[in-house]
Amino acid sequence: METYAVHDPATLHEVGRAPQMTDRDVDAAVATARAAQADWSADREARRAALLACATRLRANAPQIGELLSREQGKPVREAVQEALVGAGMLEYYAELAWDEEELLPPRADRTVRVQNRPVGVVATITPWNFPLSLLLVKLAPALVAGCTVVSKPSESTPLSTMAMVETMCAELPPGVLQYVTGTGKDVNVALSEHPDIAKLSFTGSTGVGVALMTQAAPSLKRLTMELGGNDPAILLEDADPGTTARGIVSSAFRNAGQVCMAVKRVYAPRGMADDLAEALAEAANRLVVGRGLDPATTMGPLHNQRQLEHVGGLVRAAETSGARVVAGGGRGCDLPGYFLAPTVVAGADDSMGLVSDEQFGAALPVVAYDDLESTVAGLNRQPYGLGASIWSPDLDRATAVAETIEAGTVWVNQHTQVEPDAAFGGWRHSGFGRERGPWGLAPYLEQRTLNVRTHTTP
Repeated sequence: METYAVHDPATLHEVGRAPQMTDRDVDAAVATARAAQADWSADREARRAALLACATRLRANAPQIGELLSREQGKPVREAVQEALVGAGMLEYYAELAWDEEELLPPRADRTVRVQNRPVGVVATITPWNFPLSLLLVKLAPALVAGCTVVSKPSESTPLSTMAMVETMCAELPPGVLQYVTGTGKDVNVALSEHPDIAKLSFTGSTGVGVALMTQAAPSLKRLTMELGGNDPAILLEDADPGTTARGIVSSAFRNAGQVCMAVKRVYAPRGMADDLAEALAEAANRLVVGRGLDPATTMGPLHNQRQLEHVGGLVRAAETSGARVVAGGGRGCDLPGYFLAPTVVAGADDSMGLVSDEQFGAALPVVAYDDLESTVAGLNRQPYGLGASIWSPDLDRATAVAETIEAGTVWVNQHTQVEPDAAFGGWRHSGFGRERGPWGLAPYLEQRTLNVRTHTTP
């Protein structure tokens, strides 16, 4: 089979090669998955045991898979290993989750009525390059425990760690239950989204690609989960401490070089505090060590590709032209040849700038001064994205009250980016629909059937 090269975004060296698959390979994988689905769905306890065995095997192989992920994605290797371990935890969570395959409704005179939960069928997953393992496992774990079979398509630029993880899990799964398809371009994605034998598509990625996949999936009426873009604000109240808050915000904003859907993407501070906060953010950002993910000293790796580097850099330059000022970063921060941008803090930004209004998805953080909290929140609620937000204040009652006015899928208080395996996660508005994690993440992989039996045969 033809292959294509995968490159390290820090060194630009080739990491390995992945299969260049086609729509014919998608057809074969879906046929195999469909043939395996009936047997896989028949024994819930066997599925549970298989997921626990997958988790054990994944934990044992996490160092090797994590190193491969760091090389092809760019993130620090300890974060890459942790991603594999978090994924193993997701398998364990869903293996142990209690849920009813059948519910007997209250009795009635001449019939029994049962509502049954049955697997939706063959599932396709399409996942991005920023968290290739954890964003796949949050889909795989509930799909597999529900009795579905899965065909997974990783990003074309980070396929190797996904391939290694799937192969690790397949050692504990019956043939055909879990497969991957890889390739560059749109052909494989289109083949999956249009395939008539795929019952459900779960996608994490940009809003634009999500809209395209929805259009392609519409004729076959696929069930869809869409976890899309985000432009999360962090909002400081007037009693927040700039230094303490800055450290918490920086740990979110520059995680994975800012390439996290629910990371802090912009900061709103009372006007009298904005300059002090920008200085504190700059001080915290300057402590980060930029370099190759495999270097133990590195705390922030490169951006993932040239297009992302040009996009984020262009937004920073445009903000400067419009009157904002760079108070930290702005350069490369590293002598390696890859796609590096030093953690960049931009003061004096406003909502008219693309760096604030767009999802920049990179290592640049704008600070916006506000005069009125209520109008600021109202303005944010009118904007397209609604994935997450955070409120920062030592007054927990007031901070929580403000948080409850935010229209977003997750709102944090005095933290940002922390997600729980048993709490629903997803977006409002252009940030998508459907929920992952917890029992809410299992429900999309189940179809309900009502079995209504008349108990007396005489009229």
